[in-house]
Amino acid sequence: MTGAEFLPIWTTMMAGMMLPSTVPLLRLDYATAGSRGRVGALAGGYLLVWVAFGGIVLAVDAVAGDQLLGMHGRRLTAALLAVAALYQLLPVKQRCLARCRTPLARLLVGWRDGLGGAARMGVENGLWCAGCCVGLMVALLALGVMSWAWMVLVGAVILVEKVTPAGAWAARPVAAALAVGAVVWAL
Repeated sequence: MTGAEFLPIWTTMMAGMMLPSTVPLLRLDYATAGSRGRVGALAGGYLLVWVAFGGIVLAVDAVAGDQLLGMHGRRLTAALLAVAALYQLLPVKQRCLARCRTPLARLLVGWRDGLGGAARMGVENGLWCAGCCVGLMVALLALGVMSWAWMVLVGAVILVEKVTPAGAWAARPVAAALAVGAVVWAL
C-alpha cells in the first residue's frame, strides 16, 4: 500500500478512533474560550500527531518489506501482540494515561492563547495520547489495521481507558488478553 493510499485512510481511522476520547478536552476548551475555530485548531494539532504516527508506521512497513500493513505470519502477529501486552504494563503507559484522563489539568497547566496555541496544545495532547495508546496501536497492526471490527474494538478499549472510571485499572486485563492472544496466535 502506498502512502497516498494509506495516510488518508489512517487519518480517517484515527479521527474515528481517537477523537471520541478527546471530546472532554475539546468541550472544556470550548467552554473556556468559546471559539469553534480554536477547538478545530486543537483537534487539528491532535490529529497531526496521529498522521505523523501513520507516517512512521508506513516507513517501518517499507523497511520491513511490507510486513506490517499486509498479511503477516503467525510469528510476527504473536510478537506484536506480546509487545503490545508488555507496553500496557509499563510505567510510561500509566503516566501518559494519567495525563489523558485529566483534561482539566491539561488546560489549567498547559493553556496556550490563540489558534496557534490551541494547535500546539493539540499536538501536546496528541503526544500524551500516543504515549498511552501506542501499545494498542501495535496490537491493531498485528490484528489488521484495516479491519473495521478490530478498529472498533481497539477504539472502545481506548475510550474505556481514557474516559471511564474503569480506565484507571483496565490496562492490566487488556495486557492479559493481549498476552493470551499472543500465545494462541503463536500456537
